[in-house]
Amino acid sequence: MSNTFKSGIKIACYITLPILIIVLILAIANVSYVYSQGQIKENEEFKDSQSFTDTYENYISLMFNRVINEYDKSWEDKQEDVDINGQKGMIIYVSEEYINFKFLIIDKNNNIAYTNLEHTMNTDSIEKIKEFLRINSSNIYWNYEEGLVSTNISKLTLENIKYKNFFEEIEDKNISYFSGINNELIISDNIKLQNIMFNVSKNFYTPSIVAIPISSILIIMVIVIGARFIGLRDENGKVILNWLDRQVLFLALLIISIIFSIGVMFFSAIASNDYVIMFIFGFIGSIIIYLSGVLLLETLVKRIKARTLIKNTIIYKFYKWLRDGTSKTLNRINKTYKIVIYFICFVIANLILLQFNDIGILLIIALWIFVIYKVNNSAIQFYEIKDALQEIYNGNVEVYLNEENYKGDLKEVSRYVNDIAGGFSNAISEQLKSERMKTELITNVSHDIKTPLTSIINYVDLLEKENIDNENIKKYLEIIDNKSQKLKKLTEDLVEASKASSGNIKLNIERINLDELIKQEIGEFEDKFNKIGLTTILDIKDKNIYINADGRYIARVLDNIFSNISKYALENSRVYIDVNRQNDEIVVIFKNISKEKLNISEEELMQRFVRGDESRNTEGSGLGLSISESLTKLQGGEFKINIDGDLFKVILVFKEA
Repeated sequence: MSNTFKSGIKIACYITLPILIIVLILAIANVSYVYSQGQIKENEEFKDSQSFTDTYENYISLMFNRVINEYDKSWEDKQEDVDINGQKGMIIYVSEEYINFKFLIIDKNNNIAYTNLEHTMNTDSIEKIKEFLRINSSNIYWNYEEGLVSTNISKLTLENIKYKNFFEEIEDKNISYFSGINNELIISDNIKLQNIMFNVSKNFYTPSIVAIPISSILIIMVIVIGARFIGLRDENGKVILNWLDRQVLFLALLIISIIFSIGVMFFSAIASNDYVIMFIFGFIGSIIIYLSGVLLLETLVKRIKARTLIKNTIIYKFYKWLRDGTSKTLNRINKTYKIVIYFICFVIANLILLQFNDIGILLIIALWIFVIYKVNNSAIQFYEIKDALQEIYNGNVEVYLNEENYKGDLKEVSRYVNDIAGGFSNAISEQLKSERMKTELITNVSHDIKTPLTSIINYVDLLEKENIDNENIKKYLEIIDNKSQKLKKLTEDLVEASKASSGNIKLNIERINLDELIKQEIGEFEDKFNKIGLTTILDIKDKNIYINADGRYIARVLDNIFSNISKYALENSRVYIDVNRQNDEIVVIFKNISKEKLNISEEELMQRFVRGDESRNTEGSGLGLSISESLTKLQGGEFKINIDGDLFKVILVFKEA
């Protein structure tokens, strides 16, 4: 299963999860609201719900206290003289508040009436106001007069409220109270909002009961599936951790907590009266809080899968630091306890000898001389071992320390040094012996092959001079001749490659004009290049460029390079040769376009018996580049290959003479 597919499933889970969480929250909120209303029944009306009863009761009490106990003239909108109970009285029209709640409160002791109805011809007398309330609030009303309560709200009957404080106060002050809710709720105040919530909760109660367990199970399933695909693995099977996952757990939790707090801060804007701002900030806050939860889940799951959850805690790191520190301290004490004991004994001996006056001083001086002698002797032995190690480091393995001259730990160290020197010496001897045996084997085998091969070539030559009429025999002789010549070239290259790699070649280093040598090689290969349409472009920035090399072997290097170009370069293309002086070095670069697609690295192409064409149709042994590299290194130069698409480059670097 690819990482892309796993990432897709994880993203799908992250998109599905918040939807399920919202469904669960709404379902729980709906069920909670239903139970807070005393379990809404299917046939129950809004006016009989507990929330409406509490709200309506609060309205009755609030309006009574405002107009009777805490009346402020700023409330007054208009007043008019009227007849109240056969006596001259006054109606005070207060500014509208709780627009769906209408009331008429009559203070019989003072002959004053209060109402929040608008003053019109239909509401300019007590009776007209009562009539208006009766018609406009026929669905939901609560009236009190002459000690009796008339209402169609089941939970606000006289039996239910006669012991409540607000009712006792109304009764004591000889008040008549007429109130109701508009039959048609005309604005989204608290009453209308509760009505909507009541109807929604009643209609969605059963679906909410079903949605709670289903959404809970789905949330758990989505989290489990998402966690299964959290923590992608690399090609080595290790969990890929990001920057947050590699931090100490406390720091990671602190960062996630800060992100969560930012989300909570956005939620504080919900208190605004602007619904657009409430929605935008609430939405942004929800996303930030959800993302902090995703980060927490991701980092915990990745740490568990990578087995770093405990290791990245501060407590574990402190324990590890304490454990390692204790271990190192004990190890140091174990290694230095002898020195500590010697020092304590030395101090005690000095304190004891001080008690013997002059003789004691002489003995202390003798003790100090003895200690200085021993310390100096140990220091000399230490530096002998150090010098021996430096000799081994510099390549001299013929080092030997007389173990009898050392004592204690230094004797053990001297044994290790001798073992290391001996091991290096044996390894070098075995390597030289192996290289020598390889060279001798290749030389001997090549010599043994060369003798019968020479006979085959000579007899083939004799047969070709005979008058043979059979065309098949002539064809076979031609094949034998080609193969034998190829085998001869292979044996010669094999011997030369072996000698070059082992350094078993005598070099005659001299000052050579490199640019003239290159021009000479170009001339020798001109015919071959013309046959396949290769054009040579030589660019020599400076004239008379000299290097120190063996003329015969540097010519062989160039010959191998040009031979390689003639075999593998694209026909009818160009060959570029650039000769540059860079500081005190001469750099020669050969560039050509390969005929075949180069599906091979530079390192592989430099190996023996490797050729540029996979089909092996070209002639050659595959040793040319390997021989050239070895010969170049023997002459103090560098031989490098660079492949860039189909562009093939050979780079030679020599010190300028």
